[in-house]
Amino acid sequence: MSFKYPVKSTADWHKQGSVPVVRKLKSYFRHAKSKIGVRVNDPKLVRQSGPHHPLLEHDIPAICVVRNANNYIRSFLRYYRSLGVTRFIIIDDRSVDGTTAALSNQPDVDLFSSEFEYKDTDRGKDWRDAFFDIYGRNRWYLSLDADEFLVFPGSESRSIRDFIGDLERAGMSRAHCPMIDIYPAGALSSGVFVDDGSKWPFEVSSHFDGDGYTVKHERYGNALRGGPRQRLFGRDMRLSKFPLLWVDDATHYRLGSIHGPAPSMRNFTPITGVLLHYRFSSDSIDEFRKIVEVGGHADGGAHYGAILASPHFSEDFSLAYPGSLRFTGSEDLVERGFMLDLRRTA
Repeated sequence: MSFKYPVKSTADWHKQGSVPVVRKLKSYFRHAKSKIGVRVNDPKLVRQSGPHHPLLEHDIPAICVVRNANNYIRSFLRYYRSLGVTRFIIIDDRSVDGTTAALSNQPDVDLFSSEFEYKDTDRGKDWRDAFFDIYGRNRWYLSLDADEFLVFPGSESRSIRDFIGDLERAGMSRAHCPMIDIYPAGALSSGVFVDDGSKWPFEVSSHFDGDGYTVKHERYGNALRGGPRQRLFGRDMRLSKFPLLWVDDATHYRLGSIHGPAPSMRNFTPITGVLLHYRFSSDSIDEFRKIVEVGGHADGGAHYGAILASPHFSEDFSLAYPGSLRFTGSEDLVERGFMLDLRRTA
């Protein structure tokens, strides 16, 4: 069963969270079966810098995988600090652009490297699961990439802790927040972002697709598909993620997906937030080429290779269309049906 997104009514949100019993049973037995003989890999983490002391009870930790994000990594840290993140647990996957120096010796950043590359750790699953074990389970974590900026209802003035309260009152143990690709209003070349603290990346790549998405019950939970990568390049990519989650002994990425960690039966929930995905800018062509060379993303970077192969994709190319919307804040996303405000359902 699939649903149009953004939603048009409260009933549509209920449909996203209403999963047939057969689907739930399949998810339960798949998780139970996957635990039998599961292979646990040692990701060979190496501490580079940071306090590296145990988390305190009140800490809000954010796990992040990063590679060559120097153009926006300072904004990433600044943004999540403003939302109340107190510790960043970051694996730097062989950055060569200054990212490592930008992260080193930050008082709230535990910086790691690994003997393995992203592509050798099942898309970073081994790293994330290892961090859960190192820093402790039975607590809330953010699990992010450096180009993802979480927006939730009222996030301009509310903290991650407030959002966690919304989820707990609703009986949810994780937040379904799809990646919404953002892009400049004009040509890619116009999306020049300078990470000097004066703007956010989403104020430069400020637009996103306002329609054309679908949500469907899939193997690892509810899955959103669509956006400009499908509209313009025919790339059917799963956009759903669960970047804020309660991590207990049952929680594992390796037993699920980067887009839906196990147990998957926890992933059949309505969308309660959005990840503004800073993927299209004046740097995109160079970034996509590097992704394809490394081959570490989904399908060895094939998605980005297909975009680069498009005869239309160039510095002068614009992703905008009549249905494009400008990001103006969390309330607008709620009103347009891009995310559910749990405070209004209490």
